[in-house]
Formats: sequence, C-alpha cells, structure tokens
Amino acid sequence: MPLAESPFQKETLLFEPVATEDTALSVIFAFPNEYSVGITSLGYQVVWATLAARPDVHVSRLFTDCQEALPAQPDVLGFSVSWELDYVNILTLLEQLNMPLRTEQRQ
Repeated sequence: MPLAESPFQKETLLFEPVATEDTALSVIFAFPNEYSVGITSLGYQVVWATLAARPDVHVSRLFTDCQEALPAQPDVLGFSVSWELDYVNILTLLEQLNMPLRTEQRQ
C-alpha cells in the first residue's frame, strides 16, 4: 500500500512512541487480519503501545492489508490472535515475510 494511502498516516495516537536506540531489538508485531479489525483490538493496542514506549525496542506493525516499514530480519515476530479464523492468515503473513511455515525450517 503506498504511503499516501496508509491508514498509519491518519492515526491519532494517545501516546508518543519513543525514539529507539541504535541497538534496539527489532520486532514485527502482527495482527492476522485487516487494519480496521486489528486496530480496534484492545489487547493489540496495549501490547503495541508497551513496546513502542521502550527505547530498546523498535516495533513495526503488520496487518494483512497494510504494514509499516518492516525490518528485513526481525529479532522477534509476534502475533496477536483474537479468534481461530485468523490462524490461516498467520500462514499467509509468514509467506509474505518469506519465513518458512514449519518451525524446524527456521533458525
């Protein structure tokens, strides 16, 4: 999705994400559904805000229909899953990130 159309540009945040350190842990925090669904999840919001408030963590958000700039090789990939129907979307996001679907194939 082009940056001009990104829903992230239209957000009104209730907090200010902190600047991250050069040695910050790179994290992709994913919600395996569309932005409009994930952004309304209180659990997702709390975890994302907690990570974004830490200078030792650089967190990028990923949804099925949009994403922030993502690290090529994240240190951590986390998912917030609200219901079983989103499980299949986790596989889609892993494929999109060029990550093996099977645990034993990952480093």
